[in-house]
Amino acid sequence: MLPQIQNTSRCHRLNWFQRQRDFFIRQIFSDFFFLLRSFQELYGSYCRCRTYKRGDSCCLLADGAGLGKEKCSIWDQLAVMVGTEIEKGPLWLLKDLCQQIWPEGSREQDLGDSLIEWLIGSIFHEAVKLKEDVHILNSYASSAFWLPSTAPISRLTQIIDRKGLIQRVAVDVMRQMEHLALLFGQTSNMLRTMLPTLAHNSLLVRFLVEREDMVEYLWSEELTSIFSDMFSERAAQGFCAAGKSYMSGQWYTRALIMYRRAVELDDSCHEAAAKVDELQLLIQQNSGFLGAA
Repeated sequence: MLPQIQNTSRCHRLNWFQRQRDFFIRQIFSDFFFLLRSFQELYGSYCRCRTYKRGDSCCLLADGAGLGKEKCSIWDQLAVMVGTEIEKGPLWLLKDLCQQIWPEGSREQDLGDSLIEWLIGSIFHEAVKLKEDVHILNSYASSAFWLPSTAPISRLTQIIDRKGLIQRVAVDVMRQMEHLALLFGQTSNMLRTMLPTLAHNSLLVRFLVEREDMVEYLWSEELTSIFSDMFSERAAQGFCAAGKSYMSGQWYTRALIMYRRAVELDDSCHEAAAKVDELQLLIQQNSGFLGAA
């Protein structure tokens, strides 16, 4: 009987997860936006290291003033992003969430979904390797390149080309950083491409509204244009969907703002016009509780 109980429990867990799927999809977008901004900051630290010795393929090995601090900053940022098995960072958690939403057995059903899971997994594994290599540079590059000439040299040190090994690690770090930039860009484009298939997800639509500045910054596209793509050239429907979601949660003032934006885009949208009148009356009658609109 025990295997049957375990199978039943697993089915209940999977059913609950599927019922919450819209929430977790919204969470993937939210987590990825946060990670993309974090990577942009990380890439900025990397670029500052590169500019210390412009044109030098191993400039990350330079020991110039302030460069050591920048290299440590790169490792610190990666450590926060990746985390450890005991305390997983946001990238590790996002990778695990993608694997739960798109388990291995379901990946053949939708190529787009499987590509997102693969891209996030690739970002994670590349970041883990990059973190290890940056740690090597921070820990061993100085001793390999700037060991005092008077220091004793062991037979092992004479046999192993320490400088050559560290130089190869430095080159790997630069390749990995550029590869990560490519993977983040491809994932961002993939998520943007998926949006029309997720128009039914009101939680995601609300997220796009609430993070409008971030959305426009990362995708270089106005929210109105994104909603137009999601809702078959009817951008007003995107704001109506957000308004309906806010109404269901009794966020009446926020719902009114969404329906007003819909009317501004399309004054022939009867749903939005009717909801504006309804909500204005509702808020006016309950202004003591809801506040002014």
